[in-house]
Amino acid sequence: MRIVSDNFQLINPMLQDAVARKDTPAMEAVIQGLLSTGAHAIDLNIGPLGSRSPAVVPYLIDVVRGITPLPLFIDSPHAEPARQALETGHPDIHINGFSLHPDRLAALLPLMARHEQARFVGYLLTETGAVPTEPDGRLHVAAHLFTAVAEAGTDLLDRLIVDPVVVPLLWDEGAFQALEVIRTLRALEELAGRPVQSMAGLSNLTSGKVPEDKRKTMEHTYIPLLAEAGLDYILMNTNRKESVRAVHAANLLTGGLPFSWEALK
Repeated sequence: MRIVSDNFQLINPMLQDAVARKDTPAMEAVIQGLLSTGAHAIDLNIGPLGSRSPAVVPYLIDVVRGITPLPLFIDSPHAEPARQALETGHPDIHINGFSLHPDRLAALLPLMARHEQARFVGYLLTETGAVPTEPDGRLHVAAHLFTAVAEAGTDLLDRLIVDPVVVPLLWDEGAFQALEVIRTLRALEELAGRPVQSMAGLSNLTSGKVPEDKRKTMEHTYIPLLAEAGLDYILMNTNRKESVRAVHAANLLTGGLPFSWEALK
């Protein structure tokens, strides 16, 4: 599993202020802090910027690319920031993401076809944006998602990253949903008839008011399940050092390489 830091979120007032003022040293310090956590990629959650996005998105990516070549996932509910990010021309820019919602498909699939180096995250949500609740519901959605992407170009499937959507354990049937994610990950390649890349957001699992010791226990229990199910990208709070270490440990057990204690970071 490759670790994607989810710590850059423009809903953070400090980040909002730094971006609004184009305080490059402050932004660089934030990115350097993320790099120090051992992330393999960074999710830039820029939120609903609206009319401000043309001034913010290219600037933000230029700042990050001045520090690191790590892959960047542009996380926004709107297509326009995705387009602006891709048109900066910087390498390793990916989009997080889209679903079967007709507006999202119509806006993002043409971008996916046009930008041949970019990967796009596809959420296993229904056309109305709902999380499937029935057994194997995510697999039914995945079948429709594969079809929609393939209709835009079969080669696009090679650049699709499937997110089965982890939900909070506090939701109704939260534990069932957590295991449905695992079952879905295990079945994706058979369903698609080809290798499938996948991503899951670990932080969602314990969102809400959760005691810290219990949050750690559940994250550290779920991480090896995700690893064994073949997850490729784990989107997580990389300031949680023990959870990051749990990912490294799970990778050692599932990576197919000879084990060594020295390799455990």
